[in-house]
Order: sequence, then C-alpha cells, then structure tokens
Amino acid sequence: MNEHEATRSKLALAASGALSPEEARQVEQHARECADCRRQLEVWGTYARGLGQLPQPQIPIGLVARTQARILRERADAADRRRSGLMFGGLAVFSWAFNFAVWFLVRAVTGGVLEVFGANLMNATPWFLVSSMLAGITGAVAAVTLSRYGQRRFI
Repeated sequence: MNEHEATRSKLALAASGALSPEEARQVEQHARECADCRRQLEVWGTYARGLGQLPQPQIPIGLVARTQARILRERADAADRRRSGLMFGGLAVFSWAFNFAVWFLVRAVTGGVLEVFGANLMNATPWFLVSSMLAGITGAVAAVTLSRYGQRRFI
C-alpha cells in the first residue's frame, strides 16, 4: 500500500477527529496536495458535522438502578442454586450414612436375618437396593415440592 492509499484510508477518521495530531497533520498536508483526497475529506467532514447535529439518545430514567437490581437478583438466584445443590449433596451423603447405620443396627438386632417376601433384607445387596429406591423416590418428591415452592415464591 502506497502513501496515497494509506492516507485515503484515514480520511473518514480525520474528518471525525479520531486521529492523533500527527496523523491528522499528515492527512491535511496530503489533502492540500491531492485534489481527490481533498474532495473526499470535505465529503467526510460534511457527514461528520451532520452526524454531530443529530439528536443524542437519552438514557431512560432509572435504567442504572433497574440494571443494578437485576444483577443483584441474578446473583442471589445463583447463590440460592449453589446452596440448594450443596444442600441436596449433603442430604445424599447423610442419607447414605444413615442408611448404612440403620442397616448395621437392624442387622445387629435381628441377628442378620430379616425376611421379606422370601428375601433376606439383611444381605447388603437387597437392603441397599430397596433403601436406595425408597430414598430416590423421597428425594424426587422433595425436589418437586421444593421447586414448586420456589416458583410460587417469585410469582
């Protein structure tokens, strides 16, 4: 790219006052010597002055306050989701530990035999299968109940 083309690409920026003083001086000097660039600089100057006369948009009253309130509300919602996730994780760990403790206690009390429908529930596999199924159902009901409560809270 030669000097003419480089200067020509800066004409719009020069007309809008977006160039550094040194670059603006170079463009003006070139425009004094080049009639085509001088005409283009005048056209861009007309556009820049016309744009400067257009009405400026006004910021709606309360926009900043509404934006800040929305950001705070979204942060609070994210914190609630994190808290809920930690709570459900903690409850899952507690449920597993409680289940293990009850299995150990019932096994000690019954002497290791608790038959239901012909299956000894004191064996680890049936006990944890049945109790996990019951815990899953209970957790699902709790999750649905809590989510419905959360939806009603913001309506």
